[in-house]
Amino acid sequence: MNLMYYLLGWMVGDASKSFYKSHTLARFELQLSRKHMQNLRLGNFVIDSISNLGVPCGRIKDSPPRSRDKFGQYRWMSYFSETFAWLYTSCLGLKPDELTSYAPVKMDWLLTAPREARIWFLRGIADSDGTVNVRNRTVDLVSEPNSGLLVALFHSVGISAGTWVSKGVGVVSIPVPRAMELSIFNPKVETHRGKLLRRLANAKTYQGRWPAWLHCKVTRLLLQGESVTHIRDRLLWEDNTYVTLRTLGLRTPKKESQRRDSDAGPRAYEAPKLPVGSALPG
Repeated sequence: MNLMYYLLGWMVGDASKSFYKSHTLARFELQLSRKHMQNLRLGNFVIDSISNLGVPCGRIKDSPPRSRDKFGQYRWMSYFSETFAWLYTSCLGLKPDELTSYAPVKMDWLLTAPREARIWFLRGIADSDGTVNVRNRTVDLVSEPNSGLLVALFHSVGISAGTWVSKGVGVVSIPVPRAMELSIFNPKVETHRGKLLRRLANAKTYQGRWPAWLHCKVTRLLLQGESVTHIRDRLLWEDNTYVTLRTLGLRTPKKESQRRDSDAGPRAYEAPKLPVGSALPG
């Protein structure tokens, strides 16, 4: 039963839904980037969840790389089924011609579902429309136009969620430690988002003086011209260490020079040296 709630999360999120012309049948379509091999296992898990509902489905031909998508897409599709029509209209509360990108779902009933079912629904949203925000150390879920529902669902399982707008799109965020408590990304499948979340949650941080190895490595990478974002990511994956972009920015050669000048205090004025025997001006 929990996997049905997980599937509903995908339907609210990034998966495509299409109705047959009679509106009594609908099918489920899924595309995931081939950039991450783990997406193949994730897509197969979603499709297996559909098969458990008795709906025939499977993998179809991948989308090839294009100018705007250099990796291509893994693709899956179900048969047209009354089951998906019922899930869309009765469970999501939408009309056949309404799109989840623009029409808010009518799923207040979900707040009375068992706690584990609510968590699996949120996992479906996270696996389809979630990202790990390394800069802010949060997990962000694209929530437009369902921000209110997602905030209420997080609150119902004991998690305080924040909302903000990114490029005109609503986002719901929870801190990395709270995301770990929920296993917000599918714990049954190894995904690239789940791997990044665990790495970020377990990374070492240094609030005071840096150890010598860290200072030397950051200085070397900066002198080699690497960006602070690339350095942050290298430290995270190579050394299990998290350093903020702001801190790294202060370590750039220009900033370091400015800091040393500031630490040294104002420089004393030095009068220009005149050749011996020359007269003073004026």
